Amino acid sequence: MVESITPDDEAFMKLTESGQPMNHRPLESLEDLIEASLDPRTVRERFGLPHPLSQFANGTVKEGPYADAILEFVNNLTWETPESARYRAATWFLFQSERAFFVACSEAGIDAQKLRSHLELCRCSGRKGQR
Repeated sequence: MVESITPDDEAFMKLTESGQPMNHRPLESLEDLIEASLDPRTVRERFGLPHPLSQFANGTVKEGPYADAILEFVNNLTWETPESARYRAATWFLFQSERAFFVACSEAGIDAQKLRSHLELCRCSGRKGQR
């Protein structure tokens, strides 16, 4: 038996432009709001935002440690100084690794060649990891 959707349900599950449900449930306290804001995945889910790597996905990005690691390396490439260990690790992982990058992308549902090509273009234009 299919339950009918009430106007309250519709307001609760508005759709964003990406077609993702927008979760409008209120947070219980200011502490909950602060805690939720520290987790990018929670913020994305709450507001129905796509994963930052979704444009490189083979379908949808599989949330988890592989997608998180790839995103962390892209962030490190973008925001860390070239002298830092994080920047050097990101450079190796994203541009030089022959297996690790491709395995992580495969596990996360990301087209590794498409992402690496995009990052190379950004790198050549002097934009580091930024789009």
